[in-house]
Amino acid sequence: MELIVSWLVISFCFSVYGINYGMDIFLIIFAASLMTAGLGFILHELMHRFTARRFGCLAEYRMWLWGLILALIVALGSGGRFIFAAPGAVYITPLALTSYISVRHVKRAYGLISLAGPMANIMLAAIFYMLLNLRLDWFLYIAARIGFTVNLWLAAFNLIPAPPLDGFKVFRWSPIIWGIIAIPTWAILVLTQLL
Repeated sequence: MELIVSWLVISFCFSVYGINYGMDIFLIIFAASLMTAGLGFILHELMHRFTARRFGCLAEYRMWLWGLILALIVALGSGGRFIFAAPGAVYITPLALTSYISVRHVKRAYGLISLAGPMANIMLAAIFYMLLNLRLDWFLYIAARIGFTVNLWLAAFNLIPAPPLDGFKVFRWSPIIWGIIAIPTWAILVLTQLL
């Protein structure tokens, strides 16, 4: 249930700018955001959970109510021009306490668990980008455009190497792998904003 509430709020935040164009346009953008931004958010969190469980950890998503409220305030206050999305996180058991992993591999495991979410967003952004080059009807084109932009943004934001973001754990595990993933993601995001 917490994942669904977070999905709805995040999708709403990414479609707030549509209010300026009337309720009909807003509802179209909101539907497209549910399909694309929502999909990116859910897959991001589920990939963290799936990867954590592959390491033998218990993992569950927990909503952060104040993060959702802040996301709504920022999105509404900026007219949808700025989104601060901190809806919650997947919490895992301490890895050193599981029988499937040694203490020596904790950094690597946390790095891979943290990298799984942004990688899901990068893959979705690539899929939506490819869809943009097809002859789609207007709704699917809008959905692909939102899906590409939002998933690229989610990956780039989460790869910032500052706690509690995913990039911090990835960088702590391997600055090289972090750089190979984060720097091109940021560069593509900047280029798409300039064009």
